[in-house]
Amino acid sequence: MADRSVNDTDWVAVAARAQAYQAVHLAGLSDKSITEKSRFLMVLGLTRADAALLLGTTDDSLRHLLRAKESNGKGKATAKAAIGE
Repeated sequence: MADRSVNDTDWVAVAARAQAYQAVHLAGLSDKSITEKSRFLMVLGLTRADAALLLGTTDDSLRHLLRAKESNGKGKATAKAAIGE
């Protein structure tokens, strides 16, 4: 196993993650769902994988959550349209 020195640290990535975490907090999303936080982070320019890492989940898990949320939202809209609301 190779020793990692402080010089190997990507400080730009560290600073970007810290700022993204702070943006979530300042936007008042601390108590929101992971999907809402991830959408916010992706609008800011983070990839889904980076947003997942920041939120403490995996890219695969976040992909499934976002897909489920989209299909649930469409299903509800379709049901409402069918009953005339």
